[in-house]
Order: sequence, then structure tokens, then C-alpha cells
Amino acid sequence: MLVSLSNVSFGYASDEIFRGLTLQVNAREHLGVVGPNGHGKSTLLRLIAGTLAPESGERSVRRGVDVGYLRQSQEFPDDTTVHDLLLTAFPEILETERKLDAVHAQMEAGDGSDETLQEYGELQHRFEELEGYALESRADALAAELGFGPDDLARMAGSLSGGERARLELARVLLREPDLLLLDEPTNHLDLWQTERLERRLAEFPNSFLLVSHDRAFLRATCDGIVEVERQGATRFRGGYESYRRQRGARLRRALDDYVRQNERIEKTEDFIRRNIAGQKTKQAQARRKMLERLERVERPQDVWEAARHLGIRFEEGEHPGGREMIRARGLTIGFEGKEPLIRDLDWTVYRGDRVGVVGPNGAGKTSLVLALLGRSRPLDGNAELGYQASPGYLDQKLQLGLHLGRSLLDEVRSLRPDLTIEDARSELGRYRFLGDEVFKTVGGLSGGERCRLSLLKVALMPHNLLVLDEPTNHLDIPACEVLEDALCEYGGTLLVTSHDREFLDNVVSKILWVEDGHVREFDGNYSRARKKFAGEAEESVAVDRPPAPSERSEPKRGSARREESKKRRRERQRAQNRLEKLEKDIAEFEARSKELQELLAADPAGDWERLHALANEEQELRARLDRRYAEWERVTDQLGED
Repeated sequence: MLVSLSNVSFGYASDEIFRGLTLQVNAREHLGVVGPNGHGKSTLLRLIAGTLAPESGERSVRRGVDVGYLRQSQEFPDDTTVHDLLLTAFPEILETERKLDAVHAQMEAGDGSDETLQEYGELQHRFEELEGYALESRADALAAELGFGPDDLARMAGSLSGGERARLELARVLLREPDLLLLDEPTNHLDLWQTERLERRLAEFPNSFLLVSHDRAFLRATCDGIVEVERQGATRFRGGYESYRRQRGARLRRALDDYVRQNERIEKTEDFIRRNIAGQKTKQAQARRKMLERLERVERPQDVWEAARHLGIRFEEGEHPGGREMIRARGLTIGFEGKEPLIRDLDWTVYRGDRVGVVGPNGAGKTSLVLALLGRSRPLDGNAELGYQASPGYLDQKLQLGLHLGRSLLDEVRSLRPDLTIEDARSELGRYRFLGDEVFKTVGGLSGGERCRLSLLKVALMPHNLLVLDEPTNHLDIPACEVLEDALCEYGGTLLVTSHDREFLDNVVSKILWVEDGHVREFDGNYSRARKKFAGEAEESVAVDRPPAPSERSEPKRGSARREESKKRRRERQRAQNRLEKLEKDIAEFEARSKELQELLAADPAGDWERLHALANEEQELRARLDRRYAEWERVTDQLGED
């Protein structure tokens, strides 16, 4: 055990977030924390980190455990460089380096005394002993992964933007390699490339971590367990994200079955009591009444994810689909005056019905390109124009365009659609989960997720045959992302979307526009297909540039070695296939026995409490065995998929 919460309760004012929460984090666990917005995921991390004190219950930490915590917002001193701030977790190394520099300056000034030379040697030895040189190279490599080049390392930390601060803090906690790493939305300010590098780093992380994320692909790649936050508590699930989804569905079905079964039994018992309370079986009826009074009622299971999915997002394309060319760019050069252009001489056309995802590193010019294509910004050269009867709906990444912060939500909706009555406007807001008195909130007081929902509502209030969405999933939880995906899949118009969410891109687009290093390339298919093709082309270019070595042209045994390797792979695949069949057989048998046990547990024990206890133990053990089979099933299917 590294950290545990035992029977913890916590809330803000009258809003109780956790009641009786118990959770333990053990060594070498890689856990993801999921749940709809507002259910306490960040609060859970703060309770584990110790930055929040529970109102009741206990937080325990094993002696000597180092906990690193990535918050969603950071404040840094103005007078410290990025490089020095990276290393602040290692004060002795920094102090030794400072002394080394001071003594070196003395020597440069002509001090060659034995004392000075000895001091310099001792300091240098201590610096090497502390692995100072290795630490600096590790820090530089990690900073580069997160977008900080040599020039950035020399900048003052106070000059960093919000996104840069988040990436710097992420680098600092990763560099420490604490026993327990707590990450709150670590991919929020990362591009696709940086996210994939972080995935690889976390997959190989030797210690434990607990991370909050709405990025489904990221959760799949990094976590071997999931903690779901719901209904003032938290539930742990073994296995990765897909295993969690299956287990969660099965758990909800079992809970609903238990609820229905108990209610049926209660109704039968109450009917027996009504019919016999005054008859010959009065004593039996009275006994059953007492039993009902003592019975612990099963609550109807509430699916918080399904509740969070209650969003009425729907986009209408209107009566006219637009011309064949929806957007046309010719010789388009975009960027900022006095600087090297981000994109130069682009000739590109968005055709009616296209579903395009724009991807690329941070700073590559994706948003600038979108604004130029829509005519919302002036290019450095060339032109872009909308096609015949193109009617664009635009969602900006910062969620500021077209929103009036001082208005109420009701007034904001009616400013765009004055034809709507107050009741109609309230109904539209209700479809986007703004209920009751929430419609009188001011726009400026909304959270990021609420502002995103309002912006999507405003786009959806009018028909558009062209939707241009800049990072639409940034502030949405997983259920809202899935609803948005469904709405976009049903939308019949033309779609142009920028996103860092790989699963979202895979589900909604059929073409990728790849923007990187001033170049723009188009790929057919979703993001995953484009990524593979892009990587394959890079490998091909390396192979073409490098002529084969003589040994590669004339090695006679290479063909036989390849055949042996191929045979080995086939044998391994067959073993995996056989194991998969055995696992599926076990799972089917265990599920059938579990259903039998649940029926036996729900039946009248007839006073045989020892047998009831044995059945409960068997059912609990069976569930654990099922979880282990599902986890292995997931590993084997992943292995077969990779082959």
C-alpha cells in the first residue's frame, strides 16, 4: 500500500462529493480515473495528494512514499529559468552546480591555487556522484518531448503561457519519478505527437500512477486498472479501459437484475400479507411483514454515464447542400507579419460531403488555416473563398467567439433566435443539460465544459451545410464526446474539424489533412489509417535513401532465417488462439454459474444461513475469477490483433 483513503467524506458547502469513500493505491499500479464532469475526479486526486483534508475518515501514507501531483493550474516564479525550474526537485544538484560555476569563474579570473583546484575537483566529483550530468541530459530530453527546445529552457518561467506552464509542470513531476504520480488531465495542452510520447513513457513508468483523463485512446494505452467516480464514491475495476467498459455493463445488469428480483419478491410477499393477515395464516403473514421491515432494500441502479449522455445534440444541414466546392484555397500563404509563414502556397479544395480532420503539432498553424479558409483572418498571400451557398457554422477553440459574457443563457439563445419563446428557449437549453434556474446563469460564470455545450447549442440552433469545429472535445467528458460523435456521424453536411482526440477523429472523419513543418498533406481514411500510412512512407523514404549493404544483397542464410521466424510466429499465434478459445469457454461457464448463484442468493434461504454464506463466498470468488479471465482475454486479443 502506498496511499489509502478510509471511510472518507468531503464536500463543498451543501454539495457532498464523497461519503464513506474507501480506496487504496498499491505499488506499481497504473490506474485511470474516469467519470462525468462534476463528480469529483480532481477532488479525489487532491485528497490522495493530501492537498485537501477529508471532513471525516482517514488518509494514510506509507512512510517515505514520494507523491508527485500535477495540478490543472500552475504558478511559477518570474525570476527563474525553465531549465532551473525543471531541476528544483533536486536542490543539492542545483547548489553543487552553482558552486561549480562560481569556482570555475575564479579559475577563469586567474585563481590557480591548490585550494581552488582541490575545491573544484571535489565539487565536480560530488556533481558526478549525484548524477548531475545525467539528470541534465534526462531533463533536456524530457523537455524536448514536451515541446521545449534549447531556447525555451533559457526563458524565464514567468513568461510562459498557460499551456506551456502545464507542460513544464508535467515535465517536472515526470523527471522526479515519484513513488506515486498523480496526473490531472495530463494531455490537455499536448498535441498528438506529445501525447503519444507521454503514452510510451507512462507505459514504461516503473512506479505507480493515478491519472484523470477523458482521452479514451490514452486510457487504453497507459492504464491496467480503472477507478470510476460516481454517486459519492469510487469503484475499482481490473484490466484496461475496454475491460472496464465490459465489467461495468455486466455490473449494472447484475445490479438491475437484483433490484427487479427483490421487487418481485417484495410484491409477492406483500400480496401474501394482504391475503392472509386476517386469515388462517395470520402468523405467517405477520412473520413475513417483520421480514420485510428488516429487509435491506436494493436501490435502483443509476447509470451516471447514461445520465451524462442525455444531450440533445443534433445538427441540421438545411434545405440546400451547397455547391460542389464548399471551400477553395489557391496559393494560400498564412502566418504572421515579419515571421516565416506557417503554411505557404496551399492549393486545396473542400468538396461537398467531405469529412476532414485537421491534425498537426502545436504551433503548426491548424487554427490559423481554419480561420483563413473561413475568411475570418487575412492571409499573407493567396486567397480562400466559400463555395456557392455554403453556410458555415463555426465553433472556436477558445469558446469566446459570439458569446456575450454578461448575458444570461436564456438571453444568449434568444439573441440568436428571437423567434423562440421563453419556454422554447428553455427547452433548447434543457436538451444541453441546462436545467431549472441554470438558464439564468451568466455566460461569464460558466465552466469550460458548460461553455462548450452552450457554444455547440448556438451552432446547432441554425442549419449549416458546413460545420467547422476547432477542438470541440477539449472540455467535454467521455459521455458528451460520444454523443457529439453520434451527432456528427448522423450529420449529412460537410465537416472540417481540428482535434487532438484520436478516437474522435477515427469515429467521425474520412479524410485527414496533415499540417507539419510548413507542409500540408492529405490522406484518405481516419486518423489511425493516416498515421500508419505516414509512418510507412517515412520508413520507405529511409530505405530508399540508404542503399543495401553487401551483406544484405548476398547473405544466403537470410531467407531460411526468415522462414524459421515466420514458423515461430505462426506457432505462437496458434497457441494464443487456443488459449483464447479456452478463456472464452471458461468465461461462458463462469457467467452461467454466476447467474445460477445470483438466483440461489435471491431465493428464500429457509433459515439455512450457513448455506447462504457459502453461496455468497462462492459468488464473490467467481466474480474475481471472471475478472482475471477477462483481463487475460483482453491481453490475448490485443496480442492477436497486433499480429
